[in-house]
Formats: sequence, structure tokens, C-alpha cells
Amino acid sequence: MSRSSAMPRIYIGRLSHRTRESDVERFFKGFGKIVEVDLKNGYGFVEFEDVRDADDAVYEMNGRDLCGERVIVEHTRAPRRGSH
Repeated sequence: MSRSSAMPRIYIGRLSHRTRESDVERFFKGFGKIVEVDLKNGYGFVEFEDVRDADDAVYEMNGRDLCGERVIVEHTRAPRRGSH
């Protein structure tokens, strides 16, 4: 499968309610330039400038501790778009 089909946006789940954008930025700091952090209630999305950085972050950080919670870090399946 071609890497061009991969997305530079990753999902991060099982976030503590105390987790802030700055915590997520610090958590992924060493992986490359972060374009956007979008936090929801208990989960969020992080978009990197380069898909290879997203790949590295998923591989290295899935199951790691962030703000007292063992988080899930996965690739997103498709870009999020507005309603039709």
C-alpha cells in the first residue's frame, strides 16, 4: 500500500478530562511539526505536517501515559469533512 494514502492526522483516545492542548503538544513534541490539535471530551486529533511523523507518533506513543491515563494513539481512517 502506498504511503500517499496515509493521513498526517492521528486519533488520540482515553484522554483525561484534565488534558489540555499544551499537554498533547508536549506529548508529541519530538515527532515533528504539529499543524493542529483538536481536543474533544475524552479524545482528540493531532495533525502533523508530515505523514511520516504521524506514523512514528502512532508507533511510539500508543499505550503511553498522558496526564495519568494510558492513551490510545491510532491513524484516522479519513479526513473529517463537513455535512453534505
